[in-house]
Amino acid sequence: MAHGAAWTYGSQLVIVVLQFGYASITTRSLNDDAFGAYAVALSVTGFVALLSTGGIGQSVGRMVELDAKRLRGLMTYATGLGVIAAAVVWLTAPLWTVLWDAPSALGPIQWFAVSAGFAPLVGFATGYVRRIGRFRQLAIFTLVANVLGMAIGVAAVLAWDNAEALLVFPLVAQLATLVGALILSDRRHLGFGSIASARGDVAFSWRVTVASLLSYGIGNIVKIGTSRVLGPDYIGQWNRADVLSAVPFQQVQAALIPVIYPEFRHDLSGSERTRAVWTDMLSLVAWVVVPTAGVAAVIIPTVLPVLFGSGWGIAVAISPFICVAAAIQVVSTLLASAVEALGKFRWIWWTQGLLLLIQLLAVLAISLSQSIAPAMIALVATMLAQHIVYVCLCVKDDYLDGRSLLTTYGIVTLASVFAYFMTQSLLWMGTSLFTLAPVATLLTLIPVAALVVVLWAFRWKLTPVKIARKYGLLRG
Repeated sequence: MAHGAAWTYGSQLVIVVLQFGYASITTRSLNDDAFGAYAVALSVTGFVALLSTGGIGQSVGRMVELDAKRLRGLMTYATGLGVIAAAVVWLTAPLWTVLWDAPSALGPIQWFAVSAGFAPLVGFATGYVRRIGRFRQLAIFTLVANVLGMAIGVAAVLAWDNAEALLVFPLVAQLATLVGALILSDRRHLGFGSIASARGDVAFSWRVTVASLLSYGIGNIVKIGTSRVLGPDYIGQWNRADVLSAVPFQQVQAALIPVIYPEFRHDLSGSERTRAVWTDMLSLVAWVVVPTAGVAAVIIPTVLPVLFGSGWGIAVAISPFICVAAAIQVVSTLLASAVEALGKFRWIWWTQGLLLLIQLLAVLAISLSQSIAPAMIALVATMLAQHIVYVCLCVKDDYLDGRSLLTTYGIVTLASVFAYFMTQSLLWMGTSLFTLAPVATLLTLIPVAALVVVLWAFRWKLTPVKIARKYGLLRG
C-alpha cells in the first residue's frame, strides 16, 4: 500500500510542479474573466461527473473478489451513463450559465460534455487498475497523459486566447489516462455484459452518488453565491488561488484515497486492528499536511504575484485560508472515505445536512457583507465540522481511539502555529536583510539549518516518524 501511494504521489508531485509552469503561462495569457468562465465550466462538469461516475471506481475498489460478470456489467453501466452525461451537459449548458450568472461559460461547458461522457469509464478503468495493484504503471501513464495534455494545452491557449482553450489540457489528459488504464487492465475482466450481474455494485454506487452530490453542493453553493453576489471575476481569482494553495494538497489526497480505499474492505466489521490502524493513519497524515499548510499560508501569498503577475490581489488575500482548508480536507476526506466504505450512509446524510446549513449561512453573510471573507471562513469551518462529526461517530462505534487522536491533533495544531510564525519571521528577516545587502539574506539559513539539525537529532522520537517506522514506511 505504501509503495502504491509513493508511486501515485510521486507522479502527482511532478504533475503539480509542471502545473505551476502551465498556470504561469496561461494566467499571463488570459484575464480573470476567462478563468471565471473556465471555473464555472469545471464546477458544472464536476456536478454531472458525480452523477455519471456514480461511485463506480469505489464499487470496484471495495470488491473482495473480482468477478468477470460483475465487472463487465459495471463497465456496460459506466458506458451508458457516459452517453447520458454528455447529452445532459450539452443540452443544459444555457441553464447553468443563468444559474451562475456567467454567459461567457456557455462554450466551455458545452465542450466539457466530452469530459462528462468519458468520466464514468475513466472511473471504472482506473478503479479497476488500482484494485489489481498496478499503481506504478498507472502513475506513469497518468504522468505522461498530463504532460501531453499540458503541452498541447499551452499551445492551444497561445493560439486561441480564449476560455475554451483552457479545456484542452484536462480533456487530453483524461483521454490519455483512459487509454493507459485500459491497456493495463486484464482483458478477461473487460467487455460488455448484463447490468443485472452488477446489481449490488450499482446500488452501492448510487448511495455513493447521493453522498457525492451533497458534497458537491457543499463545495459549490458558496462559489455560486460568490459568483452571483460579487461577480464571476471573483471566481476567477479563487480559481487562481486554488492552483497554488489547494491543488498541491488535493494531489496528496488524490494519491492517498485511491490506494487506501480498497484496504477498507478489510475493516467492514471493525476490530482492534481497525481502531489502531485508523488512528495512526489519521495522525500520520495530519502531521504531514497541517504543519505544511502553516508554512504554505505564508509562502503562497508571496509567490503568487511572482508567478501570475499583477492583478491577482484577491487571490493573494484568500490563499492562506485555502491552504488551511485544503490541508484539513485531506485528513477529513480520508476519514470520510473510510466511513463511506463501511456503508455508514446514515452518518453521511446527517453530516452533509449540517455542512449544507453552514454553506447557506455563508451565502447569506456574503450577500449582507458584499465580501468574500465569509466564504473563506465557511471553507475552513466546513472541513472542521465534517471531521469533528465523523471522529465523534467513529469513536462512539470504537473505530478510533479518541483520546490518542485528540492529543495528536492538539500537538499538530501547536506545531502548525509554530511553523506559521517561524516562516513569517524568516520571511521578514530575509526581506529586511535583502534591503541592506542581497548576500545578507543567506543569514536566514542559519535558524533554518539549526531547526533541521535539532529535528534530525531527535527524529526517532518524533511521533510521525514512530508511526511511519511502525508500519514499515521508514527504516532505521
